Order: sequence, then C-alpha cells, then structure tokens
Amino acid sequence: MIRFIIVALSLLAASFAYAQDVISVASKAQSAFLVGNSAELTRLVDSTAAWAKSQNSRELYTHAYIQFRVLQLAIVSKRENDAKRAGDACNNALDEALKRDRKSAEIHALQSACYGYLANLGVMGAIRNGSRSGKSIEAALALDARNPRVVLIDGFGVYFRPKFVGGDKAKGCVRFKEAAVSFDAAGLTAVTSPSGLDWGAAEAHFWTGRCARDAGDAAGARKSFERALALAPDFFAAAKAVDR
Repeated sequence: MIRFIIVALSLLAASFAYAQDVISVASKAQSAFLVGNSAELTRLVDSTAAWAKSQNSRELYTHAYIQFRVLQLAIVSKRENDAKRAGDACNNALDEALKRDRKSAEIHALQSACYGYLANLGVMGAIRNGSRSGKSIEAALALDARNPRVVLIDGFGVYFRPKFVGGDKAKGCVRFKEAAVSFDAAGLTAVTSPSGLDWGAAEAHFWTGRCARDAGDAAGARKSFERALALAPDFFAAAKAVDR
C-alpha cells in the first residue's frame, strides 16, 4: 500500500512539473512578445521544435502560440517571409491539436488569429486564409462565445478585415471593449488557455485604448493604456502609447 502511494505521488509530482514547464515556456513567450524580443521568441521556437509533432495538445498549442507571437512581431517589422513561416507553423501545429481536441474554443480561436494575420499579408493566399480565419472563429464562438480570448480574437478579425469582406473597425472596437470588460470581470477565475497561460487581457485594454484615441477620446485612451500597463508592466506598445 505504501509503495502504491509513493508511486502515485511520484506520478503526480511529475505531472505537476510537466504542467509547470509548459506554462513557463508560454509565459516566456508572452514576456518576449510584450517587450518586442524577436530573438527570444526564435529561441523558444527552436527549443520547442519537437512539440510541433507532439501527441499532446497542450504542447502543440503552446508551440503554435509561440509561432503566433513570432508572426505578430514579424508583421510589425515587415519581415513577410518570417511572418509566413511562423503563420504556417502555427496553423500546422493547431491542425494537429484539433485532431486531439476538436471542441477546444481556444484552439479554434488561435488558429483564426494565425490565418487572419496571414491573410493581411496579402499575396495569393489572402482570400483562402481569410476564409479559414472566419470559419475558425465561427467554430470558436459556437463552442464558447463568452471566452474573453475568443472575443478578443474575433475583434482582431473584424477590425483588420477589409470592408469588402465584412471588416468594420467600429465593430472591432466594440469587441475589444467587450473582451477587456470580460477579462476584468473574470479576475482570478479567468479561463486559462490550453498552455495554462491566461493571455490577452493587456492586449484587450491596449486595443480599446487605440480605438478611444482614434475616436478623439484622449482621457479614455490613456485610462485603457494605463490599465494595460497595470496588467503587463513590460508592455512596450502600451508604455509608448501612454508617453505620446
């Protein structure tokens, strides 16, 4: 009996250590993105390369999440080839994750984001990627329409999508605000992503601030940017926006 208990405790400890490792990697990716550290994200991509072919959906999602962050920074710095590679790697990993967990709203939502960013690169695959992004977010919303990360990513899609395919910046701004309110309301009970990381709250407030600034509401914009910084003190874009 004692031997059984020892074995069970050892397995529990190993499982906890594994979970902490996945969360740690995702947290490092989040921190690297917030400060714009592309080199650290590249290092994390390399260190989790084996996860791209994992049988575990958590590892697949976490690897895809890192690639998503690489994709975002690559687009900002106009490195289109790097962006395309990261976007394709993100979607490939998420395709595998969905084979193991088809009913995960989080996985569908992240895939919508990766397809959406690829669509905004233009080129030949823009229409195809845009369509896939739309189908992915529809699946996510059908599974969990109240998830704040799903709402945030839906906001990205509506905000950045061209008008002729349903894009609407005003509606995107509404979704950003809804996501920000939802993140704040969730508080300590926030739903974590498959990586174990609760990400997106600071970005929801940042984009709410961007929308307020564009609408001429300087005070509202500053309040949102400061809230983003309160949630993520190293968020370079939010700090820059406050100092404008």
